[in-house]
Amino acid sequence: MKKTFMLVSSAVCLLLALMASAQVNTQTWTKLFDGKTLTGWQKKAVHDGNGGVWTVENGVIVANQESDHKGGLLGTEKQYSDFEVELEFMADDPVDTGLFLRVRPDGMGYQVTIDNHKTGFVGSLYAPAAGGFIQQNKLWRDYFKVGKWNRLRARIEGQPAHLTAWLNNIKTIDFTDRQERYPRSGYIGLQVHGGQGAWGDTARARFRNIKINELSQ
Repeated sequence: MKKTFMLVSSAVCLLLALMASAQVNTQTWTKLFDGKTLTGWQKKAVHDGNGGVWTVENGVIVANQESDHKGGLLGTEKQYSDFEVELEFMADDPVDTGLFLRVRPDGMGYQVTIDNHKTGFVGSLYAPAAGGFIQQNKLWRDYFKVGKWNRLRARIEGQPAHLTAWLNNIKTIDFTDRQERYPRSGYIGLQVHGGQGAWGDTARARFRNIKINELSQ
């Protein structure tokens, strides 16, 4: 009897593992950056700037402030609702940037912060013009790779939204909103924060391997 039970338990575990594997394999990731051009993206003159300076160099999107220290967003032309987005970034010090989700026309949306400076936070959740910091990742320096590529993945679904995010595979955000703080859908944005204190004169933010997995609603 005991042997039969063990065989059944093993079969059940194998079945569950196969189901989980099948679920992972059904994910459809689509590139948002072709590695050569900014096709599918456009500068957004928001946050009191003209959009920032964005170039493609050696397969990488490079972000910088404008000459007058203004910034803005680089946003997808397409709008998204429920999705996972993943990218790799390298941010000099000091750099104040971030990944924006469900952004509305005025440039406001949920922000996963990439604020690499002495008073900054990486992998925290911020709500511009709608609450400030929601969750702060105060341990980010424990697993942030200085001067190297870091992986950031964010997931947003539902309304009010449920958001999760991972920095180098460490979960840093798990938040369910209680209000409809931003629209049900919007564009995805990368930020250049304006202001002299937010960005060093020779500092840059770099992004690559940007992809999205749209979730069924």
